[in-house]
Amino acid sequence: MKRIAPLWMFALLVLGTGAAWGNDAIVSTVTPLTNPYSNPPIVQINGVSQGNIRLVYTVVGTQFPCGPQNPFATFNLGMLDQRGSGPVRGSYPATLSLADSGNGTPVQLAPLPNSFTVNGIGWSDNSNVSVNIDCGSLPAPADGQVIDGQMNQSTNNGSHLNTISTIQVHIMLVFPTNACVKLYSFQSDQNTFDILTGVTVIPMNSFTKSTDPSSVSVDGMVVNTCTTPQSFDIAANLGQYWQNIAGSSIGSSTYTYTTAGEFDPTSYGLAAWGTSTPQGETLCVKNFTLAPGYSLLMRVYSVVVPWTPLVNLPQPFPYSATLYSPGSNCAGNLLPSTLVGPNNPATSSLPWTY
Repeated sequence: MKRIAPLWMFALLVLGTGAAWGNDAIVSTVTPLTNPYSNPPIVQINGVSQGNIRLVYTVVGTQFPCGPQNPFATFNLGMLDQRGSGPVRGSYPATLSLADSGNGTPVQLAPLPNSFTVNGIGWSDNSNVSVNIDCGSLPAPADGQVIDGQMNQSTNNGSHLNTISTIQVHIMLVFPTNACVKLYSFQSDQNTFDILTGVTVIPMNSFTKSTDPSSVSVDGMVVNTCTTPQSFDIAANLGQYWQNIAGSSIGSSTYTYTTAGEFDPTSYGLAAWGTSTPQGETLCVKNFTLAPGYSLLMRVYSVVVPWTPLVNLPQPFPYSATLYSPGSNCAGNLLPSTLVGPNNPATSSLPWTY
């Protein structure tokens, strides 16, 4: 008499040999593209059709960059449909979708495009994914802190097409052990870039008329000796009795310059900086990101306020340059001494005679 095995035994057989009866599968591979605020990411478990792909970024600083800095990073997700090992083929065409699945975590992923039609074995396509950091979801910063986000792949029901579980992004904050952002304040000749050590006030009776030189550039210099890009707002303080004036660009008294190399006030000149970028009449340049090994020069053209009583003038004239947290309109927290040195704000002064 022939025995017929119960259906549950066939079920156990199928479950026990899942690899042999596998569906078609999307093999996913991540390629980092940009990471302006961190070291290049470490990619773990890449080029797979199951499990989790992980990207691990490290930010050296005292806070995570967020908000207007976005995207924090970008990467490309390549996808390839491969034949499974079982007799059941995928049901094509199938819809493949990508979506953030962090449920409000600080790190949010935005794929573009985010929907695909998979036509069969050998199909391939890709999506560029932006990694964004939500300022409103960040905890108070701490050394060694890690924030996370993730993105899912999914296919329509009945497609018999497997995908990886998630793409996970982990971003670690590492406080610098030494101040690697250098900040300087000084004054220079508006036209020649020569450092000024004093200024002559030209009086009219007992009031100010002008100075010699007639205008002074109030300068702040930032040098990034860190291993990662640094973002900040930078403000210049002209003091009470000076006012900014338009320079070569109509409507702009403030100019910025960047150049490769690590400069300081004793080793810089006009030739090192090249072409300026006009910043308008502002005394606050916001959301500036400085690459490792680069220097930033902020210059504000200024003149003494005329008809100021000479007895009111301080001796010497005080100035300063200050670095604030990025995106704060130069009104947020100062970047800390663990990151910025020798002092933040950096101060300077200009003696005067008449």
